Amino acid sequence: MSKKIVVILRSDPRVSHRVCEGVRIALGLASGGHEVELIFTENSCLLLTEEGDEMVDGELALQFLDTLKEFIPLFLIDKGGTTYIDIEELVYESCFISREELTSKLSASDCLLSF
Repeated sequence: MSKKIVVILRSDPRVSHRVCEGVRIALGLASGGHEVELIFTENSCLLLTEEGDEMVDGELALQFLDTLKEFIPLFLIDKGGTTYIDIEELVYESCFISREELTSKLSASDCLLSF
């Protein structure tokens, strides 16, 4: 039975491996047939920039993201809780969502994972 799962990434990828682990788990869930939304907040969106490979486990996380975009074509970034970043700096297809949209996605999900 397919579940709606939201994976929120909020750790700083410059100092923690947790963002890479979150991406890896999101990939496993999405490839298993679940409907997964990946939301980047706080500094985690730095992984989506050109410097992503310089982050902790960045090269591995980028490999996971490359595969994950087959299942999730658009990554979501929390506009209200993110370090300022310009959409032009992002390497992956992404869009900003408001706090209201984030709350709505969380309410509609069957499961929430936070890294």
